[in-house]
Amino acid sequence: MKNAYGLLGKSLSHSFSKSFFNEKFKKEQINAIYSNFELSDLSTLRSIIEKHSIKGLNVTVPYKELVLNYVDELDQTCEEVGSSNTLVPSYINNKLVSIKAYNTDTFGFHQSIKPFLKSHHEKALILGTGGAAKATAYVLKSLNIDVNFISRKTKPHSKNIFHWNDLNEHMVFHHKFIINTTPVGMYPRNDETFSFPYHALTNKHFVYDLIYNPKQTIFLRKSMENKALTKNGFDMLIHQADKAWQIWNSSND
Repeated sequence: MKNAYGLLGKSLSHSFSKSFFNEKFKKEQINAIYSNFELSDLSTLRSIIEKHSIKGLNVTVPYKELVLNYVDELDQTCEEVGSSNTLVPSYINNKLVSIKAYNTDTFGFHQSIKPFLKSHHEKALILGTGGAAKATAYVLKSLNIDVNFISRKTKPHSKNIFHWNDLNEHMVFHHKFIINTTPVGMYPRNDETFSFPYHALTNKHFVYDLIYNPKQTIFLRKSMENKALTKNGFDMLIHQADKAWQIWNSSND
């Protein structure tokens, strides 16, 4: 019987995780299978894990924060970030007894940006305030980069969170590192975009989009056209997936 792993989300047509892991299993002759689990809510999470004897799960939007209400234990990084993208179930006599949550988005994001950071990337502007935004902010703060957020919520509740309507060219010019953590422009809605003062970008800007499907969102294309250095989230995906695989294996030894 093959060991079962998978991805937890609501709509997963955009994700490469399934093909990445199944290709890895085939290439490395690992007796395992990776499946997608699309859930309308998380009420059946534990029963699905137990039914399929799942050894490890990745978690994607919109459940990275919500899933913390359905687990028994948090890794320290996961607790500090406030979101999870990796779950490790534990069993006794084939019965699920606990689920521990980890966050490997932090590792993946850090590894993917290291080659591109310059001394002038002192301030970062994060588009979005969800689980992925929390993970990126955690990394940036550890690198002593000041962080501000742009939120789509009507009433931002913190001094470093601004509403989308507050986003202007002055703000963009003074934040040389800009990260999109929202799903806007993600497959299959490639044509979606948002209002953004692209003319305020310079060749000193580093614009990063966590989306990797499509390879270049409208946001990245327009940023590149305005001289910014751009990068999508594919390397982050690979790094966080490799880290998740390490955690699953060390936990199941």
